[in-house]
Amino acid sequence: MVRMALELDPSSVLSPVIHLKYDPELLALEISGQIQSKLGVSGAEIKKALYHALDRHNRFVTELYRRGQKILEDRDPDEPIVVVTGRPYNLYDERLNLRLGRNLSKIGVTALPMDFIDVSSVDLSDFPSMYWGLGAQILRVARFIKERPNCFGLHLTNFGCGPDSFIEHFYKYIMGDKAYLILELDEHSAVAGVMTRLEAYRNVIENTMQKSRSDMNLDLRAAN
Repeated sequence: MVRMALELDPSSVLSPVIHLKYDPELLALEISGQIQSKLGVSGAEIKKALYHALDRHNRFVTELYRRGQKILEDRDPDEPIVVVTGRPYNLYDERLNLRLGRNLSKIGVTALPMDFIDVSSVDLSDFPSMYWGLGAQILRVARFIKERPNCFGLHLTNFGCGPDSFIEHFYKYIMGDKAYLILELDEHSAVAGVMTRLEAYRNVIENTMQKSRSDMNLDLRAAN
């Protein structure tokens, strides 16, 4: 797609098919078979570069998890935090998400992208047919949110996204009666409309937290 859009010479573009689920040894062989002759390098050099890339990626992910854990631990239990789920090209592209992060900050909402949370240990055995890797991650994060009183979910999606039409139903099921927001954007979406929904959701979160504090105080008085 990029090559055609930019009218690039096919011989100047490397576009290997990369199966990241493969064992690194097999993956190195697969990549070598596709680009070795074009690059004019040895299979050993490609293998070394691959292992270096995987190591850097693992370090990056570890750092994301560390920072996410610190944000969650440093957060006062009475202070809410919104965990944003969605596809990476939506979460991290300000043109597509209409500056979602900035707009949440503008109205005083602390938000955390789902990639900052390690959910590898979250049980998803009750969704055995969820074979989309990203879909499974979103549902694990939803369960993470559900189990924490000061965490609230915001799921970002696009109009007409087939897989998300399934994932949203499971997301809602996991959330149950807990407040959440599904923000569906398309080419007709405008910042003003999004801000209205974000502000309304902020108010719902604040009311939920206030009610929770009130209920806790009643329980404490009853216990005394």
